[in-house]
Amino acid sequence: MSYIHCSHDNYYKPGESLKNLFEELIIKPFEHDLPALSEDVKNNRIYYWEDIARILKQGQSDFDEVSFDKPSNEYYFPKDKISIYCVHHMPRHLFGSYHIFTNCLTPINEKDKVVFIDFGCGPLTSGIAFQAFAGQCDLTYLGIDSSQTMLDKAAAINTYGPNTYREPFFDKFELICDYDYLTGLLDKYIENGDRTQIIFNFCYFFSSPTLDTNSLSDVLNQIMKEYTRHKMCFIYQNPDHRSLSGGRRFNLYGKWEKLKTNLPVFKSQVTQSNVETFSYCRLINGLPHNSANVYYEILCYE
Repeated sequence: MSYIHCSHDNYYKPGESLKNLFEELIIKPFEHDLPALSEDVKNNRIYYWEDIARILKQGQSDFDEVSFDKPSNEYYFPKDKISIYCVHHMPRHLFGSYHIFTNCLTPINEKDKVVFIDFGCGPLTSGIAFQAFAGQCDLTYLGIDSSQTMLDKAAAINTYGPNTYREPFFDKFELICDYDYLTGLLDKYIENGDRTQIIFNFCYFFSSPTLDTNSLSDVLNQIMKEYTRHKMCFIYQNPDHRSLSGGRRFNLYGKWEKLKTNLPVFKSQVTQSNVETFSYCRLINGLPHNSANVYYEILCYE
């Protein structure tokens, strides 16, 4: 769609409407509420990235709680941390997801019916990317995030929409804070046997230190048992932590491997995986971020 542009070398930039969304809902709040950090970003000061990693606790901060950052002697409120997260992480995750969807998934027909379940949805990042990929199909978005403040941000972004008429990204749109509610929620949007495709998206989801893989497996197995006549697709996206110290420390890839083991239906199904490289335009200073890598796996059940 027009709100994401890509050159031949996998360099991604926001289109005009996406640029307006970034400006109104992300950049302006960040500059207003956090002027000192904003100046650091504009001037590309190296220590800014270290400050952000520390404030957000490598992305594992509780976004509904006030945090005190001892080195800077500053308190950061939930809306501040959400704002920092959006500026720092949203472009990479959005353009990375769009890159995976457009290069690795089968194109979706306008007549198709799809339910996109976004685990760790954040501020609607992968949702925007999938809407750009899927186009005008009959699309339902179900976002899951443990932070209510993050869900509120996702809801605000959804209303902004991809065009000048401010129609929402998704008309059929639900946000929940616990995936245990998924099974009941799906009944609202799927009639058994109506050929709805179910897509489960896990974008940087397994970094959560409180994730209970066994509990998640139970929910997913229940869904697969109930909707056996439907095509399903699991999409895993994360930095390539299989050989990195961060991956060993947080056991990110191990959690995904355990989840797959707990989903026996996928043992003999189609799997593709690779490391994809792309680059993108940063939000505030407009500088390119070169050579971002994302590891992905796609599991398909026909």
